[in-house]
Amino acid sequence: MRWTFLSTGICCFGFLAGCAQTRLGGELPAARPLAADIPTFATSRSPEDPRPVKIEPQGDLSLTKALALALLHNPQLEAYGWQLRGNEAAILQSHLGPNPVVGLKVENFGGSPPLNRFEGSMTTLRISQAIELGGKRMRRTHLAEKEHLRSAWDYERQRLRVIGEVGRRFVTVLADQEALELGRQAAKLATDLYAIVKDRTDQGVSAGVELDKALVQVSARSIEVEQQTQQLKASKQRLAAMWGSGRVRFGNSVGELTEVHDVPPREDLIAQLEGNPDIARWSAEIALREAAVDLSQARAIPNLTVSGGLRRFNATDENAYVFELGLPLPLVDRNQGRRRQARYELEKAKALRRDAETEVHSRLGELYYSLSAHHHAVTTLRDQTLPAARSAFDTAQKAYREGVTDYINVLDAERTLIDTQYQHVASLSEYHQTVISLESLLGVSLDPE
Repeated sequence: MRWTFLSTGICCFGFLAGCAQTRLGGELPAARPLAADIPTFATSRSPEDPRPVKIEPQGDLSLTKALALALLHNPQLEAYGWQLRGNEAAILQSHLGPNPVVGLKVENFGGSPPLNRFEGSMTTLRISQAIELGGKRMRRTHLAEKEHLRSAWDYERQRLRVIGEVGRRFVTVLADQEALELGRQAAKLATDLYAIVKDRTDQGVSAGVELDKALVQVSARSIEVEQQTQQLKASKQRLAAMWGSGRVRFGNSVGELTEVHDVPPREDLIAQLEGNPDIARWSAEIALREAAVDLSQARAIPNLTVSGGLRRFNATDENAYVFELGLPLPLVDRNQGRRRQARYELEKAKALRRDAETEVHSRLGELYYSLSAHHHAVTTLRDQTLPAARSAFDTAQKAYREGVTDYINVLDAERTLIDTQYQHVASLSEYHQTVISLESLLGVSLDPE
């Protein structure tokens, strides 16, 4: 009867220990405004759940569509999402205390007579439970929640990095498309000039060497167009890789490469640094290390072990209860090494946060000065250099047809115009890529609209 009572008590004890309520705590940071309305990949509770279907883009591709594809299917961003799930599981585990231990002990048997059998043995059935002292469970849960918060900032930082990388690669595709179009125009221009030179050569007005030079230009422009075609294919492939695709199925990228806005004041950009994930992540890291210090101090307090059970005396056919308390004496191991290590890790995190703040402000300054330079280059090329180059070429071409100048001047004017056009496209690409880098750093859009 007593054995049955003890067995029931053991089952109830185990049931109560295993049914402690758990919760997932900790407020996660809100996403920065940049592309916050575009959904990202949501990890499921189970890795076995079906993954979202990836619909490859067909036809023209906009930046918004490219961002939507990347945020849903980028493998690196997905990995950070699974890290968040892992942290949630760690919070769940941190709520759980140690399991009870059931033991069976048999004494005084199998020796010399009269103890060579089991008639004189003692059998003890015991259940032991370690009781955590010093608030270890609470501090352990607090540590897991802070680690979850740090991972959330890492996820947001990776989200902004994906947005920035998609934007930069998208701009590269736009610039390569524009360069290819310029190359085709340059090839047509070279062909048209070749026809003019050939006509003048046939009339005996121009020397044959000018015809050869014109033919060289036609060949050079043809090679250039082929190189630009392959470069565009490569840049499209790099863009498609952002959503984990090994093939390019979309056509042209659609966007306004020539759209340029005024450079905002630097003070306004600095004000937007609040909430920057690269800095906030280290604030979360410091909170995590402070929680680790608290936990290391709590672990210096030994746990109390409570044991109780029933002992059976076979020799007298009697039973008795047993009860035991155990408390380790912290004479040698007081967790002093891990406590000191936790404090050092905290100081390390503080130093790295200062370094992150310096790096972010320095990066902001570099991007701001670079943006100002690219903006000046774009506007100067657009408003002054390109009109002058077009005017010079038109004048030289007209003078050549009228026999006032030679082919060398026309060729020089043509090269100047084409180089200026390429320089304009390159400056536009650098301007927009710098804007995108600033936006991904700040987490906000710089478009005034």
